[in-house]
Amino acid sequence: MGRQVAHATRYVCIAVTLLSGCQSRQKFTFDQGIQAYESVATKIEYPDTSCPPESQLDTADAPRTLRHPGQQQTWELTLDEAIQLTLANSRVMREIGGRIVGSPNSSRTVFDAALSESEPRFGPEAALAEFDAQFNSGIVFNRNERSLNSLFFGGGTNSLAQNKGLFNAEISKVTATGTAFAIRHYTDYDRNNAPSNLFTSAYNAAFEAEFRQPFFQGAGLEFNRIAGPRSSPGNYRGVLIARTTTDIALADFEVGVRDMLHAVQRAYWQLYFSYRDLDAKIAARDFALQTWRVEKERREAGTGESDREPLAREQYFIAQAQVEDALGGTATSGLVVGTTAGIYTAERQLRQLIGLSVNDGRLIRPADEPAAVEIIFDWNSAISESLWRRVELRRQLWMIKRREMELTAAKNFRQVRVDFVGKYNWHGFGDDFIGDAEFANNSAFQDLFDGDLQDWELGLQMSTPIGNRIAHTAVRHAELQLIREKAVYHEQELQISHELASAFAELDRSYTVSRTNFNRRIAAYDRLQIIRAKYEAGEALLEFVLDALRAASEADSAYFRTLVNYNLAITHLHLNKGTLLASLNIHLEEGAWTAAAHRSAAKQSRRFRPKHMDYSLSPHRIISKGAFPQEMPTPLPAVSTDPTDPTLKSGTSAPRI
Repeated sequence: MGRQVAHATRYVCIAVTLLSGCQSRQKFTFDQGIQAYESVATKIEYPDTSCPPESQLDTADAPRTLRHPGQQQTWELTLDEAIQLTLANSRVMREIGGRIVGSPNSSRTVFDAALSESEPRFGPEAALAEFDAQFNSGIVFNRNERSLNSLFFGGGTNSLAQNKGLFNAEISKVTATGTAFAIRHYTDYDRNNAPSNLFTSAYNAAFEAEFRQPFFQGAGLEFNRIAGPRSSPGNYRGVLIARTTTDIALADFEVGVRDMLHAVQRAYWQLYFSYRDLDAKIAARDFALQTWRVEKERREAGTGESDREPLAREQYFIAQAQVEDALGGTATSGLVVGTTAGIYTAERQLRQLIGLSVNDGRLIRPADEPAAVEIIFDWNSAISESLWRRVELRRQLWMIKRREMELTAAKNFRQVRVDFVGKYNWHGFGDDFIGDAEFANNSAFQDLFDGDLQDWELGLQMSTPIGNRIAHTAVRHAELQLIREKAVYHEQELQISHELASAFAELDRSYTVSRTNFNRRIAAYDRLQIIRAKYEAGEALLEFVLDALRAASEADSAYFRTLVNYNLAITHLHLNKGTLLASLNIHLEEGAWTAAAHRSAAKQSRRFRPKHMDYSLSPHRIISKGAFPQEMPTPLPAVSTDPTDPTLKSGTSAPRI
């Protein structure tokens, strides 16, 4: 009775200890009403994190405006420098529009490929972990006291008291061909008061080896590399599937880098045009101011007409408003440069894409001049390049390869599950686990290694659902997915060919219009000089001078707008060809390895040395064609252009790529 009270007291203490550990530290009283709940559950709180804001944001100057331009130190920036700064400052693929604020999970970052590779559920390492050897072990003690109605079941007693202990250890592993191996050891200790026992206490020890080799369903190197050892129809988590996921993530990362650099080029040339447009507006404003002063002097002297001075004054303020718009106007996005882009806005957009603060005391001014020579692209080579180098097509091909592998795995599940199984045991029995070996059954350990107690089993096991409905459904689903991905791929090819055709048409249009606007610009300024001379001689009206001034200013802006559009068309054509990164001499590669990575690579290389023995039941397929070439193709011989072209410099030629 005393022992039972002691056991009960022990259990009560354990229960009290566990329950006290689960109590909340925050005290609630029910007499406070709903206010106590609202003070805890309905507050909007700020998280306590260790993520301080960027230091450059705290030290940034106020943004430039028309009335508060701030410091005007000019920063001559080349396009190559802008791209280098962008790559150095961009862990997140930036874009104009601020989607990162409203939808941060949809933004691409430099961490995406590494996240896909290290994903603990579906990444390559997670798939390889399915083949890792597993170690399981445990030791359990228990006390049994019971009354039995039969002397037979109690070993000669109706009141059985028993102390038991069990220790077990197991190492199991699944191989790449689907074979499962296991080695186990267990020791069983039993002490009871049954009169029929040979010993009062006894040990049973055993070693057991087991294997299971599938013949049809679940067998083979190819299936297990695709689906994994614990797969089911429609749920494939093998290392090859995980690898394609990483390759798709790399393609998405390349798309993000490409689109970001394309946006940087657009913003750079947008800023260049904004400066040129401002120069044209300033020239027109200064000329209008000079004209207004002349008319004002004539009016004060009484030699001019009364309506000319207000007309000249109105034209000056119109020109001044255009200067202000050109300096701080609203920028537009897209391939064609907008006419309302202002320098301050365009400069802020470029700073955003590069990764700089809104204002650091320097005003960026593009140092590069846009190309004015004609660049001729060959259509046949361009369409071939686009179908090979476009990253979207490469990404879709990885999706097709994934669907092909999933179809292979789904077909495997249509087969019958037939396993060849085997098991072998060594047993040992004795009064002691390690005792005097000279007496029979005195040492279970010695009895175990004498090998007198052995048993084995060998046979076949078969299982299959009648009709196998789910496997046939999985095959049909995999076939439809494969057909869909191939249809999407062919549609992408068609879309890319049309995009490339539009890029060719835009390239030709922008170059042709830039030549025309260049001649228009020359004609407009010639007309302005002639009419201005006549006006100063009193042979032309002021209205004609102001009209010629507006025409010259518009022609100046139109020329530089179309010239910038021509350079953007070249960039856009490289984008559609898939050679934008290569044209910028940018190649994607893995970052520098740490010392631990080098040691791990050396260790892994020993595991993947070529082996002469192929123990797969079916040959595995090749899933990759090797590294993708990122270099630009070798250009074809250059073709000379029209030497009378006024936009070309002497001795230049148009390269044909």
